[in-house]
Amino acid sequence: MFSSLRSRLIGSYVLIIVICLSVAGLVLVLLLAPQVLRLSYLRLADRSVPTALHVRSLRARGLSPEQIISALEEQAASQGTRILIATRQGEVLADTEGRWVGRRVNLRLEGAASERRRVFFEGRLPTEEGLSLYVAVPTGPLSPGGEPEEPVWYVVLLSPPRQAIVSILGEITAGFVLAGFAALLVSIGVAFLIARSVAKPLQRIEAATEAMAQGNYDEELNITSPDEVRRLADRFNLMAQEVKASRQAQRDFVANVSHDLKTPLTSIQGFSQAILDGAAEDEQARNRAAQVINEEAGHMAWLVDDLLDLARIEAGQAVMARDPVDLGELLRGCMGKMALRAQRGELTLDLQLDYNPMVNGDRDRLAQVFTNLLDNALSHTPPQGRVVLAARSVAEEVGKRGQEARTVAEITVSDTGAGIPPEELPRIFERFYRGDKSRTKGGRGAGLGLAIAKEIVQAHGGHIEVESVVGLGTKFTIKLPQIQEGRS
Repeated sequence: MFSSLRSRLIGSYVLIIVICLSVAGLVLVLLLAPQVLRLSYLRLADRSVPTALHVRSLRARGLSPEQIISALEEQAASQGTRILIATRQGEVLADTEGRWVGRRVNLRLEGAASERRRVFFEGRLPTEEGLSLYVAVPTGPLSPGGEPEEPVWYVVLLSPPRQAIVSILGEITAGFVLAGFAALLVSIGVAFLIARSVAKPLQRIEAATEAMAQGNYDEELNITSPDEVRRLADRFNLMAQEVKASRQAQRDFVANVSHDLKTPLTSIQGFSQAILDGAAEDEQARNRAAQVINEEAGHMAWLVDDLLDLARIEAGQAVMARDPVDLGELLRGCMGKMALRAQRGELTLDLQLDYNPMVNGDRDRLAQVFTNLLDNALSHTPPQGRVVLAARSVAEEVGKRGQEARTVAEITVSDTGAGIPPEELPRIFERFYRGDKSRTKGGRGAGLGLAIAKEIVQAHGGHIEVESVVGLGTKFTIKLPQIQEGRS
C-alpha cells in the first residue's frame, strides 16, 4: 500500500497532521480545564437561582422540606444534579437522594460576597461518587450584618465534577472535532498536491530512464521545481548526452578499428596469395610483395600498440616516471627530430624558448606528446607554411574560486594550416575521431594520437587545449605544473 513515494508522502503528511491535531486538542483541554471548572460553577449557579426562588415559594405555602424536595426530584433528574435543603449550620433538611437527611455537611457559608442581597457559595463536597461541585443559595434575604431576619434555608445543587466537565468538554469537542476533520480533509488535499508535485517529476525521470534503456538518448527533461529534482534532471540530461556521445564513440571505435585493420589485412592477404599462387614470378615482384606485407604488418602492430597504450593509461596501469625534466632540452630534441621533415615539406619550424622550464614527469611520455603535436602540425600545414613550438612560464589560478595560484609551464604548438572546423573541436581528443580524413598522415592515421596525448598530459597533472580558425591555423596549448625555472 505504501510502496510508492507518493503514497508514503501522503501517509507521512496525514500522520503528522493527525499527531498535530491530537497534540493541539490535548493542549487545548489542559488550557481549558480551569475555565471549564469555572463554567461548571456558573452553570450550577444559574440553575440554583430559580430553584431557590421555587423553594421559597413552596415554603411560603407551608410545605415541609420533605414535600418541597419531592417536588424537585424530577428537576434534579433532568438536570443530572443532586439538590439539598440545608440550614446555615450545614444540617441537611432534605435530599433528593434521601441519604444525607439529618447529616451535617461543611458548606462553608461564611465570608461570601453578596450581590443584590443574594449570596452564592461554591466549593467541593466529598460524596459517595467522590468530590462533587456544589453551589449553595439562600432562599431568603440576609440582614445587613449577615444574620438572617428569619431562619433561612439554603438550596444546595451538587454535580459530579467529571460529569460537569465531560458535559462541557463534549460541547467544545464536537466543534473541535468538526473543525479538525475539515482541516484534515483540506490538509490531505494539500498533501496530495505536494506529493504529486514531488512524485510527478520523478516519474518523468523514471520514464526517461526506461526510454534510455531502450536506446532513446534524445529524451531531454525540462523540470523547473523542486530545486533538488531540477538538479537531478539536469544531471540526467548531462548523463544522457555523455552516454549518447559514448555510444557514438563506441560505434566510431568499432567502425574505425574495423577499417584500420581491414585495409592492411586485405593487402597482406592479397600479396601473400600472390606469392602462394606464383603470381609474383620474379625476385623483384616477390620482394615487393614481402615489403608490402611487412609494412602492413608494422602498421597493424603500431595500431595495436597504440590501443594497448591508451587502454593502460586510461586504466591507470601505465607507469609514469616522476623525474625532473628539462623541458627546454626536451623540446630542442623534438625539434631536431622534425627538422629534416620540415625541410622536405618546405616548412619553417621555429622554437621560441627563452628559458628552460622544469617539470616532474616522464621524459619519454612527454616527448611522445610533443612529437605527436609537431607531427600533426607538419602534416596539416601546406608548403611555405610555419610551425612554432614555444614555451613560457605563466601563473594559473586554481581552486573553485581561483583563490590560489601556481606557476605552470605553458607549451604551445601552432601552425598556419587549414584549421579545424568549429563543430569538430569538441571531439578532437576522442579516440579514433577523424573529422577530415585528409588531415591525417598519408590518410593512414588511426585518430589515437591526440587521445593518448590528452591522457598523458592529465596523468602529469596538466591539461591540454586547442583553438583553431579555419584558413588561419591551429594552436594546441599544454600546461604542466612547474617545479622551478632557470634561464638558459
